[in-house]
Amino acid sequence: MKLTQLNAFKAVIECQTVTAAAERLNLSQPAVSRLISGLEQRIGFKLFIRKGNRLVLSCEGEAFYFEVTKVFDAITGLDNAAESIRANHFGSLNIATMPLLSHAFLPRILATVVKQSPRMKIAVKTDRSEGVVRQVQSQTTDIGFAFVTQAYPGVMAQQVISECVCLIPATSPLAELTAIDIQDIAGQVLIRHEKDSAQLKIDLLLRRYNLTTIECIEVSLASTAAALVREGIGIAITDPFTAHMASEHDHVVMRPLKFSLPFELEILYPALKPLHHHAELFIEQFMLQADEMGIHLNIGAMRDLHDSNID
Repeated sequence: MKLTQLNAFKAVIECQTVTAAAERLNLSQPAVSRLISGLEQRIGFKLFIRKGNRLVLSCEGEAFYFEVTKVFDAITGLDNAAESIRANHFGSLNIATMPLLSHAFLPRILATVVKQSPRMKIAVKTDRSEGVVRQVQSQTTDIGFAFVTQAYPGVMAQQVISECVCLIPATSPLAELTAIDIQDIAGQVLIRHEKDSAQLKIDLLLRRYNLTTIECIEVSLASTAAALVREGIGIAITDPFTAHMASEHDHVVMRPLKFSLPFELEILYPALKPLHHHAELFIEQFMLQADEMGIHLNIGAMRDLHDSNID
């Protein structure tokens, strides 16, 4: 049976006459009658009984109408689903990220995305940068956030560059300064970042100016360094994402550095499939959140990591 036949049947019942149904459907009265007749031939029973000048539902027609309404309810559901997809309230998004972003910054973005699209299913997997790259290489992850030090096939990337900042206990005299220079950290307890390129650059600067810091603690995660600053243990020079989230605490202040100390990461995408629409929206929210926090991001052009020269 055809949907046009079912639609004509439904219209006759709701409009009560063939003439009114024809007007609703923008068809001629004979055309509506032919649709009803064709439907009756297809199903093998009469849908209407004529009583005088009126058509009334047969018992079989009444039972059939009940089933037809289910069909149109389902179609309405499809319309609603399509609208949700158009409005980005439905679908799925798979994200892989290094721990640095998963502890605070990305959850804030996710909260906004979930509020905007409550029916969208989002999966977030936290892994070391090498694991994140492998997940993106598998083409099953829509976005990855990682540090990248070598070329990889099957991965597209955008480099994101910002500037490191200094986290300081609110009770420290350094909190009175508007910006921190390399000389200001001399003699301070500096919470070191293990195997971190920014930390190596700080060490070079300290040696260049013959300066020393008190090095009593080393951590693997920026979030651990921020928590230690909050406890008043020392200062930390770290990425702006972790720092801005940590500085929302009353016991921590954040200050820019007077010297340039770039913080670099890569946004990764699977190379063998089109860029996921929800991934584009998520990255847009990523940029908006950074801008709202006053984090200046320099976003590079999309490039193939297989062909890239990684410093």
